[in-house]
Amino acid sequence: MYGLKKLKVNINNSTLKVFNSIFTVLVYCLILLSESLFKYPEIYFALFLTAGVYKADPRLNFLPKFLDLTVFFGFLTTLGVLYNILKGELKPILPPIKIFLSYIFIVLLGILSLSYTLAPIYGTEKILRFIIITSPAFFFPIMLFQKKEVYVRFFAVFVIIAIIMSFDIITGGLAPGETGFHEALGSNYLAVGRISGIAILSALSLFFVIKQKLYKFCLLFIMGLFIFNMFISGGRGPLVSLAFSFVFIFIYLVIMNLFKIKENKFTINKRDFKLLSYIFLVFVFALFVVVYFKDYFSTIFYKLMLLENLEGTSIETRLKLYNTAINSLKDFPRNIVGLGIGGFSVFYNGYDAPRGLYPHNIFLEIGSELGILGLFAFIFVICKSIIVAFDNIKKSKLEWNYYINISLLMSLIFMLINSSVSGDINDNRLLFTTLGLIWARRRISNNES
Repeated sequence: MYGLKKLKVNINNSTLKVFNSIFTVLVYCLILLSESLFKYPEIYFALFLTAGVYKADPRLNFLPKFLDLTVFFGFLTTLGVLYNILKGELKPILPPIKIFLSYIFIVLLGILSLSYTLAPIYGTEKILRFIIITSPAFFFPIMLFQKKEVYVRFFAVFVIIAIIMSFDIITGGLAPGETGFHEALGSNYLAVGRISGIAILSALSLFFVIKQKLYKFCLLFIMGLFIFNMFISGGRGPLVSLAFSFVFIFIYLVIMNLFKIKENKFTINKRDFKLLSYIFLVFVFALFVVVYFKDYFSTIFYKLMLLENLEGTSIETRLKLYNTAINSLKDFPRNIVGLGIGGFSVFYNGYDAPRGLYPHNIFLEIGSELGILGLFAFIFVICKSIIVAFDNIKKSKLEWNYYINISLLMSLIFMLINSSVSGDINDNRLLFTTLGLIWARRRISNNES
């Protein structure tokens, strides 16, 4: 009897040792897997932001229907952030208290407005998307983007996606003189223009951040592809927004920074001269693309001509949307808290639906739906971020940081103009990402100074 008990104990101890060994191996493998999966959460974050561009591509039909790529990459980004926080690589940083409270006020106002909104169906869907998708687009950059390499990997994703878009458009077949919009990866022509514009600004950052001359040459070459994308897609909003951002930064650099007088000597800022040379190259590439492929750009030329005269169905529809939103802001006292989240759709159309209408202007959208209170909170965040973006440029000591801050200011201008003529608040989440990136650079620029 004693021998059986001893044998049982030995068997249990042996089994326990084997189990512990297997468990140790599994934990070790899990750590290695986590190290490879979550080492670069900024890549997942970029794929999360751009998922709406490619997830409707029919070539991705092999994926299960329940797998939404926006949710999937958002989940991986969240796990990556948490993993790196636990590992000590990241810190759970929030924006300054005034910015944080202003943003939270907008969220809370949107939630409270569900009690009086004219569109409970669309409003519920809209505020959920804002909390689950748009809010991480604002908060994650503040924690993620502290090192130069993180920016390189993040911007590279946009460049790669824009390249794939180019090949998708070209291989889809083009003919000179044809009219119509060109889509790519299952997304519409406006998404093509928006991503291509961001890719051009990302290439600007990468050109000055990376040191390998071969990569720099490749970036200049593929710049032509991105410019081609913007013209062939047929979207005016992204093209005009990008052109304005380049013109603005050109004027800013020439007037404020390029020429300086120090100790009675006339000097030229070398950093700005490099950047202005790059802008000149982009202009030359754009001119070459327009002249050489002008027969393929009939749609965008025609739409720009309509824009000059404020004609066309698209412009007329937007003007009606703008007027309706402005009229809702005149209705006191309802204009203080607005029509409620999503309420503009019913105010304009007269019925509620899962995906409703919006004014195609983010300021009028927030003002009409969240009232003067919500609009003031949003304008405060925007104005404060613009001030900080300029201050980041002035405080930049490291050359790579300076060029990234310039690129972020251009991205903010690009997204502000684009969001004023296209998309709703959730479609323009890259605007909130740019705001988050600017506040992330705030800490770095302050440390440098």
